[in-house]
Amino acid sequence: MKKFLALIGSVVLAAVMALSMVACSGGALVKIIEIDLSKEQYGVAIQKGNTELAAEINEVLAQLKGDGIEVDGETVTFDSLYQAEMDALANSEQISIGDVATASSNREEELVVATNAEFAPFEYQVGDSFGGIDMQVAKILAEGMGKTLVIRHMAFESVLQSVQSGESDIAIAGLTINAERAQQVDFSDPYYDTTQRIAVAADNTLFDECKTEEDVVAVLKSLEGVSAGAAKTQTGYYYLVGEVSFEFEGYSNIETRPYPTVAAAVQDLANGTIALVCADAVPLQAAVDAVNR
Repeated sequence: MKKFLALIGSVVLAAVMALSMVACSGGALVKIIEIDLSKEQYGVAIQKGNTELAAEINEVLAQLKGDGIEVDGETVTFDSLYQAEMDALANSEQISIGDVATASSNREEELVVATNAEFAPFEYQVGDSFGGIDMQVAKILAEGMGKTLVIRHMAFESVLQSVQSGESDIAIAGLTINAERAQQVDFSDPYYDTTQRIAVAADNTLFDECKTEEDVVAVLKSLEGVSAGAAKTQTGYYYLVGEVSFEFEGYSNIETRPYPTVAAAVQDLANGTIALVCADAVPLQAAVDAVNR
């Protein structure tokens, strides 16, 4: 419970506590500041020098971004996959990719994919299986290559290392392409444009007059004694702390706390532990919607 609640009368305190119960998480409601703060692109990570695999992946991605690929008698495009996931998200539903192996048994006949399945709507777990836009793409890639799909769920900070070491063939995990990562792995052609946004408590009025990215940045730079949260090693974290390879200046006036997932950071925001969260726009929206239900 926020510190200032201890200073107000018991009647008001009770009212605020009742309002907080609206969210199933037991925390307060949160909102997103609907202003883009950056421009990035997602790509599939591939072991360096594997030009044959890169070419196969780029061919499939080009088809998905273009006229589409026939899957089970229907033409599927990236836009149709995206829309299906967004519709499911709006209805609190999940779309499973079906039975899938999670351990390798014959690498010659497999496409082993590293991911962090805690980044809805791009990747998430559905019981013993997986769902999300990226996982749908992974399934299409494997089928197009005539290979068995194997998905390895791991911490986000491990997915590139898994590809670099050869333990996984590729990584699909909402991976933003940047120069530093490109030193570790090769990337496919971009398949999705994204941006960073911030979320704050629903009653936070500091950003109400903001109309542009510059307005939001000015407010962020003016904050004092504030803690923020972001998923560790994800782009939102680097946006807050600063990172040359992303061309992010960062905010030295803000204490940024690393979290294992965007959802965990948003939960702490709802609990009043931190003042804001920065993350990729669509996964941030998914986390905010979940905590506000």
